[in-house]
Amino acid sequence: MTRSGTCSEPGIFAGSEITELCEAIKDIHRLLASVGDFLVELDGAEAPGGNGLQVDFKRWGVRTIAEDLLARQYEKLDRIVAIYRQEQEKMSEGRGPRPVEGHPVLRQ
Repeated sequence: MTRSGTCSEPGIFAGSEITELCEAIKDIHRLLASVGDFLVELDGAEAPGGNGLQVDFKRWGVRTIAEDLLARQYEKLDRIVAIYRQEQEKMSEGRGPRPVEGHPVLRQ
């Protein structure tokens, strides 16, 4: 996995945490896309003359499962954000602001 646009500060988000953050975000996207596709299929499967109870039950099941999975992913994201904030606090308490150097390409 390439790490474009990541922070170059040492101690902020180790490689595994960046990967975990990206995977959690991708999981949320995949989950929402899958649930959306499934709900579209359910709408197309509903019989015009039927009472719709089976479809309603399936929608309820999908919603319940999706809410649980999303809650788990959000917990991961919250944990990673907490780690990031702790690292920022450590860095700001441990030393003053670092001088900003120009990008290597711009120095040429």
